[in-house]
Amino acid sequence: MDGFRRKLGFSVAILSLAIASGCTGFFVKPTLSSLSIGPQTQTITTAQTLQMSATGTFNDGSTKDLTGQVNWSSDTTSCATVSSSGLVTPVKTVTGICTTTISAASGTVSAATTTVTVTEGTPLSIALTASTTTPQHNGTVTFLAKATFPNSGTPQDITTSVTWIISDTTNLTLTDGSNTGTLSAGSAGLAISVQASFDGVLSNVVTLNVQ
Repeated sequence: MDGFRRKLGFSVAILSLAIASGCTGFFVKPTLSSLSIGPQTQTITTAQTLQMSATGTFNDGSTKDLTGQVNWSSDTTSCATVSSSGLVTPVKTVTGICTTTISAASGTVSAATTTVTVTEGTPLSIALTASTTTPQHNGTVTFLAKATFPNSGTPQDITTSVTWIISDTTNLTLTDGSNTGTLSAGSAGLAISVQASFDGVLSNVVTLNVQ
């Protein structure tokens, strides 16, 4: 009887090990496949900072916020630096406009990058234009906001950094950080005004007469 129990115990132990070994495949730690960072292509003044974020995509399709775990870098530290937590800080002595590439890296995964433009200060003016002022209902319109800054005669594209002011947000969808607005199907015959704002400066008003 004792021999039978010993054999039974041995068999149970072997079975337990087999089950444990077979289950490890279900708990394999996913590996990082790619990185993405944002917000993309931003413009800030020397009085502002910009918080970046990093998202990792793993080989099992899952994603995770890796902002505080990646290696951040700025390729032009005379323009702006970036901390280990992804906070971009411009150099206060910037004259005119400068641009730096911000990167996030982790291991052997290709680094994710974006550009950050630093301006000396508040723009003198902002010129707003639209791809068309007579768009079709249920169509799209692309906007372009260019700012003229002190000590720089070249207008700078700040479209993705402005705040949009829209007279009819029901019939025109245009989100901050985007340059493309979408018109609703029922917007035909409407006049919709759009204006861009950056650091307290307003652009000219563009009026869309929807067809």
